[in-house]
Amino acid sequence: MQEIVPLVQSGGDLTPVLTVPNWDRVPWLEETRACVLNLEQRASPRLFSTHYHYNMMPASFFTVKPKVIYVMRNPKDVFTSSYHYYGMASFLVQPGTQDQFLQKFLNGKGLVFFLVFQLLQTF
Repeated sequence: MQEIVPLVQSGGDLTPVLTVPNWDRVPWLEETRACVLNLEQRASPRLFSTHYHYNMMPASFFTVKPKVIYVMRNPKDVFTSSYHYYGMASFLVQPGTQDQFLQKFLNGKGLVFFLVFQLLQTF
Protein backbone atom coordinates (compact mmCIF):
# COMPACT_ATOMS: atom_id res chain seq x y z
CA MET A 1 0.00 0.00 0.00
CA GLN A 2 2.90 2.34 0.69
CA GLU A 3 3.87 2.11 -2.96
CA ILE A 4 0.44 1.92 -4.59
CA VAL A 5 -1.35 4.79 -2.82
CA PRO A 6 1.36 7.40 -3.59
CA LEU A 7 1.16 6.35 -7.25
CA VAL A 8 -2.60 6.85 -7.24
CA GLN A 9 -2.17 10.18 -5.46
CA SER A 10 0.39 11.37 -8.04
CA GLY A 11 -1.75 10.29 -10.99
CA GLY A 12 0.68 7.53 -11.90
CA ASP A 13 3.74 9.78 -11.93
CA LEU A 14 6.68 7.64 -10.81
CA THR A 15 8.85 10.59 -9.77
CA PRO A 16 7.82 10.72 -6.08
CA VAL A 17 8.07 6.95 -5.73
CA LEU A 18 11.51 6.86 -7.35
CA THR A 19 12.97 9.94 -5.64
CA VAL A 20 11.50 10.05 -2.11
CA PRO A 21 12.30 7.19 0.29
CA ASN A 22 9.28 5.15 1.33
CA TRP A 23 9.72 6.04 5.02
CA ASP A 24 9.55 9.77 4.18
CA ARG A 25 6.79 9.45 1.59
CA VAL A 26 4.47 7.45 3.86
CA PRO A 27 5.93 7.76 7.37
CA TRP A 28 5.03 5.47 10.25
CA LEU A 29 3.28 7.39 13.02
CA GLU A 30 4.84 5.28 15.76
CA GLU A 31 8.41 6.00 14.67
CA THR A 32 10.33 8.77 16.39
CA ARG A 33 11.34 10.02 12.93
CA ALA A 34 7.74 11.17 12.40
CA CYS A 35 8.37 13.98 14.89
CA VAL A 36 11.10 15.55 12.75
CA LEU A 37 9.26 15.34 9.42
CA ASN A 38 6.85 18.24 10.16
CA LEU A 39 3.90 16.05 9.24
CA GLU A 40 1.32 18.68 10.19
CA GLN A 41 2.82 21.04 7.60
CA ARG A 42 2.48 18.62 4.70
CA ALA A 43 0.02 19.42 1.95
CA SER A 44 -3.27 17.58 2.02
CA PRO A 45 -3.97 14.77 1.44
CA ARG A 46 -1.28 13.40 3.74
CA LEU A 47 -0.35 9.74 3.80
CA PHE A 48 0.68 7.86 6.93
CA SER A 49 1.17 4.27 7.98
CA THR A 50 0.67 2.82 11.42
CA HIS A 51 0.35 -0.38 13.39
CA TYR A 52 -1.78 1.48 15.93
CA HIS A 53 -5.02 -0.16 16.90
CA TYR A 54 -8.13 1.83 15.96
CA ASN A 55 -8.77 2.59 19.64
CA MET A 56 -5.28 4.08 20.02
CA MET A 57 -5.83 6.87 17.51
CA PRO A 58 -6.04 10.43 18.91
CA ALA A 59 -9.43 12.08 19.41
CA SER A 60 -8.82 14.36 16.42
CA PHE A 61 -8.76 11.28 14.19
CA PHE A 62 -12.45 10.76 14.87
CA THR A 63 -13.47 14.41 14.42
CA VAL A 64 -11.78 15.06 11.06
CA LYS A 65 -13.01 11.74 9.64
CA PRO A 66 -10.00 10.89 7.47
CA LYS A 67 -10.11 8.41 4.64
CA VAL A 68 -8.57 5.17 5.84
CA ILE A 69 -7.31 2.16 3.94
CA TYR A 70 -7.21 -0.74 6.35
CA VAL A 71 -5.04 -3.71 5.41
CA MET A 72 -5.36 -6.92 7.41
CA ARG A 73 -3.01 -9.81 6.83
CA ASN A 74 -4.14 -13.40 6.93
CA PRO A 75 -3.61 -14.59 10.54
CA LYS A 76 -1.73 -17.66 9.23
CA ASP A 77 0.71 -15.34 7.49
CA VAL A 78 1.01 -13.20 10.63
CA PHE A 79 1.77 -16.33 12.66
CA THR A 80 4.48 -17.56 10.28
CA SER A 81 6.06 -14.13 9.92
CA SER A 82 5.95 -13.50 13.68
CA TYR A 83 7.44 -16.91 14.47
CA HIS A 84 10.46 -16.20 12.28
CA TYR A 85 10.73 -12.59 13.47
CA TYR A 86 10.76 -13.66 17.12
CA GLY A 87 13.43 -16.22 16.26
CA MET A 88 15.79 -13.64 14.78
CA ALA A 89 15.10 -10.54 16.90
CA SER A 90 17.48 -10.57 19.86
CA PHE A 91 15.31 -8.20 21.90
CA LEU A 92 12.33 -10.59 21.87
CA VAL A 93 11.82 -13.82 23.78
CA GLN A 94 12.74 -16.89 21.74
CA PRO A 95 9.59 -18.41 20.23
CA GLY A 96 10.23 -22.04 21.17
CA THR A 97 8.71 -24.67 18.92
CA GLN A 98 6.01 -23.77 16.42
CA ASP A 99 3.45 -25.53 18.63
CA GLN A 100 4.54 -23.51 21.67
CA PHE A 101 4.50 -20.28 19.72
CA LEU A 102 1.08 -21.10 18.28
CA GLN A 103 -0.35 -21.35 21.79
CA LYS A 104 1.20 -17.98 22.71
CA PHE A 105 -0.05 -16.49 19.45
CA LEU A 106 -3.62 -17.71 19.96
CA ASN A 107 -3.93 -16.47 23.53
CA GLY A 108 -1.58 -13.48 23.36
CA LYS A 109 0.63 -14.66 26.22
CA GLY A 110 4.20 -13.43 26.10
CA LEU A 111 3.90 -11.62 22.78
CA VAL A 112 4.71 -7.97 22.29
CA PHE A 113 2.07 -7.36 19.65
CA PHE A 114 -1.70 -7.25 20.08
CA LEU A 115 -4.00 -10.21 19.68
CA VAL A 116 -4.94 -10.66 16.03
CA PHE A 117 -8.32 -12.11 16.88
CA GLN A 118 -9.21 -9.35 19.34
CA LEU A 119 -8.46 -6.82 16.62
CA LEU A 120 -10.79 -8.61 14.22
CA GLN A 121 -13.60 -8.37 16.77
CA THR A 122 -13.39 -4.55 16.82
CA PHE A 123 -14.50 -4.26 13.20
